[in-house]
Amino acid sequence: MNRNRGSVPRFTDGSLEKLRALLSQRPAIVLDAPEYRRAAVLVPLVREGEGWSILFSRRADNLAAHSGQIAIPGGAVEAEETLEIAAVREAEEEVGIARERVELIGRLDDLITNSGFLVAPFVGAISTRIEYILSASEVAEVFEVPIDALLAIDQPEVRYVPFRDRRYPAYFYHYDRYEIWGLTGRMLKAFLDLVWLTV
Repeated sequence: MNRNRGSVPRFTDGSLEKLRALLSQRPAIVLDAPEYRRAAVLVPLVREGEGWSILFSRRADNLAAHSGQIAIPGGAVEAEETLEIAAVREAEEEVGIARERVELIGRLDDLITNSGFLVAPFVGAISTRIEYILSASEVAEVFEVPIDALLAIDQPEVRYVPFRDRRYPAYFYHYDRYEIWGLTGRMLKAFLDLVWLTV
């Protein structure tokens, strides 16, 4: 990192190319856990002027699980479907990002959720502005957060949250009126740990 002390980190096109190289040189940790159902998600990087943002959604309030929480596109992998195809399909179905507009640049380490899924996160770049088309049954709204804002010195906040009579550390990212945490916070932390190596 070649920044002066106190300067604001900037994630630029050059950073994206460094991230692409880093992900290609660093094989993702793939877990062998057949007892869990496979899922795939997309970390959508959206160009914003000379910088890049991450697209998030707020889940619909009427969902049975995790209603109203902040998420990224993703879901269960269908039969005979690759993980990569599942990630971009879910992004198209949930928020209207056509699969041909997504350039996959790498894969992050697998994660296991409390709800019994083995999740493969993929990073994808959307270089040109698109109009989002939301699945009303799944998504209440979408919003973009500049990667630079997520690299602020006070991000993330770490809190201990209860689960099954124990307390576990969780990452909380704040932007505007939104609070990003849970599985999305875990994936975001893993992604940003790599981003720090590129800015």
